[in-house]
Amino acid sequence: MTRLSLSLSDLCCCERLALWSIRCLISHYRLPSCPETKTTDGLFPACFRPALDAAEGAFADATYHLKAADEPLLAVNAPGMQSLTALEERFLRGIIAAQNEGQREVFVLLAEVFPDRFVQGCLAMALTLLADCLAGAGHWLPKKLLQDETTISGGGALSSISRWRSVRGGPVRSDSFWV
Repeated sequence: MTRLSLSLSDLCCCERLALWSIRCLISHYRLPSCPETKTTDGLFPACFRPALDAAEGAFADATYHLKAADEPLLAVNAPGMQSLTALEERFLRGIIAAQNEGQREVFVLLAEVFPDRFVQGCLAMALTLLADCLAGAGHWLPKKLLQDETTISGGGALSSISRWRSVRGGPVRSDSFWV
């Protein structure tokens, strides 16, 4: 059986948020801030605004450099698209690596697609800043993105569960606050 391309339904909620954030930052799509919830872009707390602005700037610098060098631009879909491009999957793997202190791995992932070190640096900085924002907001991506697996269309919940299968919960306190 051949591997099908990933879609949003194959990803857990943290991966979807990461992908949506990548797409919005690259396409300069921003939601207005919400004064009731004190969030920026409707999702991240306002304290993440400088980091998200810097990530957006790093993506813009990489795009500008690629355009000036007549290289292919960043192949990402619009925020509402269901399918993932190969570059978006690579960016998700980069965020996973950045959240797990794998800065070198981020550069290795990017070097396979972008030989220019300046572009690699811009993209690595953007992915690392986004990884930090996601982690700071409590969104840790699973250490393993679906790869080299065969997927079934619409089987996202099952594939997400299978990735978390090895996770064991710690001992639960019997004197918890909610009892």
